[in-house]
Amino acid sequence: MFSAFLQHRIMICIVLLFLVLSILCQIMIGVLYQKMIRETDNMAVTENKLLKQCKLKFSNCYELNDGIVNIPVFVEKFMNRISLGGISLNSMTHMSGQCMLLSVFVAGIGACRGIIGGETIGDLLPFYIISFFGLYVYFSVASIVDVKGKRNIVKTNMVDYLENHMVKHLILVKEEEMQQHILKKEDREPKISEENPPISEQKLFSKREEEELEALLKEFFV
Repeated sequence: MFSAFLQHRIMICIVLLFLVLSILCQIMIGVLYQKMIRETDNMAVTENKLLKQCKLKFSNCYELNDGIVNIPVFVEKFMNRISLGGISLNSMTHMSGQCMLLSVFVAGIGACRGIIGGETIGDLLPFYIISFFGLYVYFSVASIVDVKGKRNIVKTNMVDYLENHMVKHLILVKEEEMQQHILKKEDREPKISEENPPISEQKLFSKREEEELEALLKEFFV
């Protein structure tokens, strides 16, 4: 068996390389989503750059659209843009599956070459063993990591925070800004003091002038 491994060591190394890459992709995505789950549980004070960026974008979108935002769609679009090393998480998930298929494909090529070369089943056993073992490990890791489940948890937490906390906060901020604007407007308007009453309330004649005018009117009408 060991001699068979040595005989096909190049092909086996390629198979193992694709297998390791597929598993690493699953683990990296799972770790990233797990961190985001912890952060979204307390999203109000999070220091996660992705979540802070999401809050800022949502705030801008909320103001531009006068409070009309489809939050689940907004969160879905944002999560689709999340990347790791310049590669989106959706692409990494597909890449993991493709690497697993490539490892099985290379193992199949190695087995076909051995059959054409007249090798026995014992000589080809390493390819079958690695293929079955690789598939078992890949699906085991995928079920443990549960990328789809973690992604749904992150999305649910984000939608819940934006709908039940962020929106209320933005409404309060907007109301405070409106109140401050009204107060500033009132401050800019001229105030009527007691010392300077309006013209309608000011006396046009003095008391003496009123008496003289009254006397003249009496003489005129008598």
